[in-house]
Amino acid sequence: MKNRHSNALVVTAALLALAVFACAPAGEAPEPVDLEAPLADLAEGWNTITPAGSTTCSDGSPFRFFVRKADPTRLVFYLQGGGGCWSARTCDPQGRPTYRRTAGEEMRSASGTEPEPGTAHGIAAANHPENPFADHSFVFVPYCTGDVHIGDRDVVYEIPATEEEPARQFTIHHRGYTNGRAALDWTYDHFLGPETVFITGSSAGSAAAPVYTRHFAENYPDARVTTLGDSAGGYRNLPGRPGSRPHESWGALAALSHFENMSEIGDDSFSYQALYIQAAKAHPEVKFARYDTAEDRLQIRFLEIAGANVDDGMQPLLDANEADIDAALAGQDNHRSYIAPGELHTIMLRPQFYTYESDGIRFRDWVAALAAGEAISDVHCGNCTGSPEPEAVEADEAPEPW
Repeated sequence: MKNRHSNALVVTAALLALAVFACAPAGEAPEPVDLEAPLADLAEGWNTITPAGSTTCSDGSPFRFFVRKADPTRLVFYLQGGGGCWSARTCDPQGRPTYRRTAGEEMRSASGTEPEPGTAHGIAAANHPENPFADHSFVFVPYCTGDVHIGDRDVVYEIPATEEEPARQFTIHHRGYTNGRAALDWTYDHFLGPETVFITGSSAGSAAAPVYTRHFAENYPDARVTTLGDSAGGYRNLPGRPGSRPHESWGALAALSHFENMSEIGDDSFSYQALYIQAAKAHPEVKFARYDTAEDRLQIRFLEIAGANVDDGMQPLLDANEADIDAALAGQDNHRSYIAPGELHTIMLRPQFYTYESDGIRFRDWVAALAAGEAISDVHCGNCTGSPEPEAVEADEAPEPW
């Protein structure tokens, strides 16, 4: 894909370089670009950004994202999780919707305000002594559209009439890709020369991570770009009738059509592992990685909602997906996975980021090596029994994603 924003940046940078060079005295190097200048208006801690344009949450409430300024050459871009919906039953705001749908809650929910001091965990805990991203600038993209950050349409869903209630309709704005692109554009305008970009996301954000990685790889060609998906690796062979499949409800293929080689993914072949495969093929210089627990309780719940067979648990589905990715990328060596025992859903914003182990390797250390560009191997828990915290009982200190 030839990104128009990328081309504009290249042309602008070239013109600025020529202008600076022309004004510099003979024999002197041009002045370096001031990477801090675009960030000068940001306060310490988390800043709330309200983009203009057509961004919106599912119910029409405002979309906002958050930025924490640190080293301008080291950037984390995080896509929040929060379930998903694709039908009247799963999206109905008066029923039991399977996604977080509104703004105004705290940071781990749909699209809220700044996190309260002391509530941040995992890689968002800037003061944690072992945080490998403590000195990184951080763009946090909330999730409130039910479409795993790749939706590009509004849908009118209808609840049929019953003996007790008349039929009714409601509109869901599946505009996650619109929101994400607004966060991307702001990032391009304010981070002029990152040397490293680490894209990650949990649950719904994990599914979308490879899509946003392609944007970063194409807009920052000189940066070391790495991506890590957190807890979406078990979805496989999801059933569904034409017109009722999640990606069709979201208009996801229209959003993905901006990229070259996406024609290989159609309505009948769409899958989250296919997004990783196509992104990794397009950018063999980028390292792609995924994390999952073998019996992730929330993924199993969504598999059941979608009508998938999970009688044998999730691990066979997870292992089959990883095998498909490895086979498709044979010879490229740019995909790694970390599979831990247990049922915990998501880890990147949890305290367990620093304590979980699988096959004797601590997850925090594996991620730190991945982010540093070091060689790492796949980690797999084998039969995946036991606790991922050898000296502690598994604890769940964060709420479910919806």
